[in-house]
Amino acid sequence: MKRGVTLAVCLTVFSAVAETASLHELQSDRPRPLELEDYFRIEDIHQPAISPDGRWVALVRTYILEDDNRRQSEIWLAPTDGRAPPVRLTSPAYNSTAPLWSPDGALLAFTSRRDVPGKDSKEISSYWFLRMESPGGEAFQIEGVGGTPVFSPDNRWIAFTKKTPPDGKSEGQPLTDFEREVTERFEGHIYDWMSFRFDRRGYLPDPRDPAATPPEELYVVPRVGGSPTLLTHLGVNVQSPVWSPDSRRLAWVADSHQRDEYVYERADVWLADLDGRIRRLTDDGYHHRSPAWSPDGRFLVFRRMKGLNLVIEAKQDHGAPVDVFRMAAEGGSMENLTSEWDLRPGEPRWSPDGRFIYFEAGIRGNSHLFRVPVSEGGVEQVTRGISLSSSGERLAYAATDSARPSEIFSARVDGSDERKITGFHDALVEEVQLSVGEPILYPSKDGTEIEGWILLPPGYPTAQGPYPLILSIHGGPHGAYGNRFSFQFQLWAATGYAVLYTNPRGSTGYGENFLYATWGGWGSLDFDDVMAGVDAALKQYAFDEKRCGVTGYSYGGFLTNWAIGHTSRFKAAICGAGISNWVSDYGTADIPRTKESEFYGPPWEARGGELLRKQSPIAYAGRVTTPTLFIHGESDFRVPIEQGEQMYTALKKRSVPAKFVRYPNSYHGGWSPWNTLHRYYQELVWWEKHLRSESKVTN
Repeated sequence: MKRGVTLAVCLTVFSAVAETASLHELQSDRPRPLELEDYFRIEDIHQPAISPDGRWVALVRTYILEDDNRRQSEIWLAPTDGRAPPVRLTSPAYNSTAPLWSPDGALLAFTSRRDVPGKDSKEISSYWFLRMESPGGEAFQIEGVGGTPVFSPDNRWIAFTKKTPPDGKSEGQPLTDFEREVTERFEGHIYDWMSFRFDRRGYLPDPRDPAATPPEELYVVPRVGGSPTLLTHLGVNVQSPVWSPDSRRLAWVADSHQRDEYVYERADVWLADLDGRIRRLTDDGYHHRSPAWSPDGRFLVFRRMKGLNLVIEAKQDHGAPVDVFRMAAEGGSMENLTSEWDLRPGEPRWSPDGRFIYFEAGIRGNSHLFRVPVSEGGVEQVTRGISLSSSGERLAYAATDSARPSEIFSARVDGSDERKITGFHDALVEEVQLSVGEPILYPSKDGTEIEGWILLPPGYPTAQGPYPLILSIHGGPHGAYGNRFSFQFQLWAATGYAVLYTNPRGSTGYGENFLYATWGGWGSLDFDDVMAGVDAALKQYAFDEKRCGVTGYSYGGFLTNWAIGHTSRFKAAICGAGISNWVSDYGTADIPRTKESEFYGPPWEARGGELLRKQSPIAYAGRVTTPTLFIHGESDFRVPIEQGEQMYTALKKRSVPAKFVRYPNSYHGGWSPWNTLHRYYQELVWWEKHLRSESKVTN
């Protein structure tokens, strides 16, 4: 869609404003309602990286190129004091992401797929550098760097991981000319391994064969460039390498069972000296992530949780907690620093004095910075109401709320002296009228407190009411809504709908018991929670109980399918990529683990099979009377499109109004701008048709 085209669905809401020129002039200085075409003005301002001296923040600005139907990412630079606007560092001819400073601040590394200049044959490289003593020069490469750079603290070395095929690759039996021709003409796929496809990656090569899927091994090269030295020969992927403070060792995590398709992730902590001596520090079936060295080099901290195989073998009715552990760099026993804390910590970082471990965590709809003392004491919350992505003496972080898209802020480590340092959305926010999400707390059916938010239409309550209400359910289920901007929700509100979005059981940020309450019962307690939210909203606001809609994507799509089979209270529904049949999903989706753990087994086992059938929305399709729109990507491997087709067919067989919108070449996520905008338009049309008292948009 080109700019300037006005859609019929927008005209129905705002036609009264354009009745007379005098009325338009009267309101010209007021914020206007958000419109569908404003979607192209929403950017993602993210990946802040603060310079070692705390004076600068490199950030990624991602915006939409409408005519090209794609998103463009560039690296920009802003001073942390906010006294000057950000400036672009990288060429708009390429996508650039993942900025990373060298310890002395002299270099900025970033990722960008570009042609290597001066090569006779075309060569593409993803790893580039900028000199930051005087920003604005051309990007260059450092000889020998073949992966995301990890600078040593002494600035002498760069470590990286790179796909490394094994030596002496077997060629197998030689083919005859005819056999080679037959093989080359074949356009399909042949596989005899289990993990043969993955969402947004397509069909996969053999994960069991190092020649087909070369491992990411660890290399080191001098910072000035040269021939890289291979440090590891593990045959599996090296992940998250980090230098010791003295720049003599590297710690990382690697899963030695990676090539066993019947073992879920259980990565361990490893060490290597620069001379290639390797030690394995853990081997206990637990999954380890994000190692970090203490400033004195004596200890490591990392996140640790029970491996999923151990959870399944123990037939647990809940998942495993994630905690931050500390252990000596020489190995031995480990200490759980967050055993009494009930949330899920992010990547740990040491304070410069070695007294505290800092990490991010989601809590009640927000992301905050927390810290725990290494010696004694519990976890304490450092910041409130913001999302952090870097730490040091001064912090840089991306922050958003319900009425403002993301921008970059900076503050001291304790959260004080906060400064907004970008304003990419300032003009839009000033121009349009956006609604602020109002928090709502309410008891579920069994008394459990549930948190949610309500986005009200502009003008509430003085404008005409009561208003139609849309219940939106998040994905996951182990995710969460919160103080974040949603163009989709704002568009619905601007079009005259109230929007209710809640965090039912299964959501993150409310403790382990709340998180795992959906195990063995997707559609049970979580359904009670969202329906109690509808009751609470109808009681507290001027909403029309006869014009309520329900929608969600992924897990939210599943619970939408479940809801329309268990209540007739909704006048319309929109199901995005939702599960309808867990049994067929087990064999067609790219991840069987959810069914084996949260549903207690595969379909052929008694306990798992019974539960998978019982909790499948298709089993209750005979009860559905709600008109439902199904939205799905045809290349979705996470929730294959056959899931939507099953529910759609069931409704059409019963003459329940239903419509299916299919998007070719679209996976479970990462849709193109045009497809995303088209989806939003189709949603508006559906709501208009079924939730308006007088429909003004034809289907």
